[in-house]
Amino acid sequence: MSLELFDLGDKTHIWFPLPQRISGRPEDWLNPIDFKVVTDKKFGNKSAYFQIDTSVYRIQAKFPVDHSHCPAKQDLAPQDECVLRRGNLSPNLLVQSDCPAIKKVAKSLVVGETNDNGKAKKCFDWVVGYLEYANPIRGLYSSLQALTDRKVDCGGFTTLFTALLRASNIPARCVFGWAVESKYGYHAWAEFFDKKKHCWVRCDPSVTHLVNRTKLDAGFGFINDHRVIFSVGEDLDLVGDNVIWNVPLLQSPVVVSIDDNGIPQKFIEKLTWSYSH
Repeated sequence: MSLELFDLGDKTHIWFPLPQRISGRPEDWLNPIDFKVVTDKKFGNKSAYFQIDTSVYRIQAKFPVDHSHCPAKQDLAPQDECVLRRGNLSPNLLVQSDCPAIKKVAKSLVVGETNDNGKAKKCFDWVVGYLEYANPIRGLYSSLQALTDRKVDCGGFTTLFTALLRASNIPARCVFGWAVESKYGYHAWAEFFDKKKHCWVRCDPSVTHLVNRTKLDAGFGFINDHRVIFSVGEDLDLVGDNVIWNVPLLQSPVVVSIDDNGIPQKFIEKLTWSYSH
């Protein structure tokens, strides 16, 4: 991945997302290396933070890929119940799990189910059948937009599925990153916590919806290809030197260029990426 920036202000803050759940040294992945690693407090996502005072800047990154897409390699859950619940059950502007319409749908779907896996499967199947993949955007559809518009991209599938799970009192979170073998690159999927198995279960409702069109092999509790995970969770506070910047998701570098008066200003950005075996 390469990020080129031009016409920057007097001071610029950059948060460059790092691959989550991958062992290694960020200094081996990024050039230049004059950054510090910062962690968001809500979900624990790590990013490389740069503070610069030049008008032009370039960052190059070469990241390893997460190959653990099989169900047998799901991530172990946090042992601390507070960590488990923090952010993974709360509503926000993107995952409106407290919305009456979403709560009504969730209640109708999980009636009669006694375990989290069964409830999640009902919500997953409903989302896959209810929504239609269309109208991709760079940002993120909220769960309420997905419920209302129905024609959304992978982000809408993910936020609606996550909202239904949280409305059913199942810890869940959106996951953002890159599907490295896809021509679209940017992708979103979800994870929910199965209390009985004590593990996170990965699900990709939008890919499952597209199976009949693309012949991809995917389904409930299965990720179909290799991913780079850049963040989990939504509504993140990125912390830098004397600055906190709120973002709905962390999927690509966040750049905040500030002029002498402390006002963020426009700049030119060029982001490119490629995948090699």
